[in-house]
Amino acid sequence: MKRSQKKRLITLAISPKINIAYVLVAILIVMAFLIGVLITKIQYLEKNSAVSATLPSIQAAGAAQQPQPQIKVNIKNVDIKNEPYIGNNNAPVVMAYWLDYQCPFCKKFETETLPTLIEKYVNTGKLRVVFKDYQFLGPDSATAGLAENAVWETAPQSFEVWNKAMYEKQDNENAGWGNKDDIIALTRTIPGIDADQVSALMDQKKEAYQKELDEDIQEGTKFGVSGTPGFVIGDQSISGAEPLSTFTQIIDALLKK
Repeated sequence: MKRSQKKRLITLAISPKINIAYVLVAILIVMAFLIGVLITKIQYLEKNSAVSATLPSIQAAGAAQQPQPQIKVNIKNVDIKNEPYIGNNNAPVVMAYWLDYQCPFCKKFETETLPTLIEKYVNTGKLRVVFKDYQFLGPDSATAGLAENAVWETAPQSFEVWNKAMYEKQDNENAGWGNKDDIIALTRTIPGIDADQVSALMDQKKEAYQKELDEDIQEGTKFGVSGTPGFVIGDQSISGAEPLSTFTQIIDALLKK
């Protein structure tokens, strides 16, 4: 056999091995590249997931640190005409009080704070408390608001006693007591009030009374009231059943002016 023929046969025998080696190397390179891409993508996703998980907390913390806008209030801008009230009509200090007869915090104010305010300021002619409706806790709240308006129209001289009795009778929020029959039965126990007339007015003037309730809520919202109890005294606002001292400090300061 000639030398050229032998060389050709050797080359043919070696070439498949070289080709397979090239293919294996190429496959390994591609696999390494794909693995690198995959690892990079996983790291990227993990990093962004951590940022996404942290971002809401950062945003919330930033929002909490931002000061809330203070709504300017003044009792002179509160509509106190034709509203139930206790105290001297010409008292130097007026407090608007947004309430809900189903609200346990209103009951706390009525039983722990209001009696002292009445004794110290209302009965001495220094404070007039104007009752504004914010009946938002359900049907019984709205019914109590209608009754409140009817009682005021029927027997304003007995309103304070009736209002106190309503809170003394209050059970847990919307727990069962407080429909019209319950309120009228309670009203019959209050001297000086014609319960039948109150019941009739609640039906006859329901739309007019409801309009009053809605307007009180809208007005309260304008002054920053978002729940009950809420108050405006002079140019100060109070939210919630704050301690007695919170009220006396504001009232005393206004009386010195």
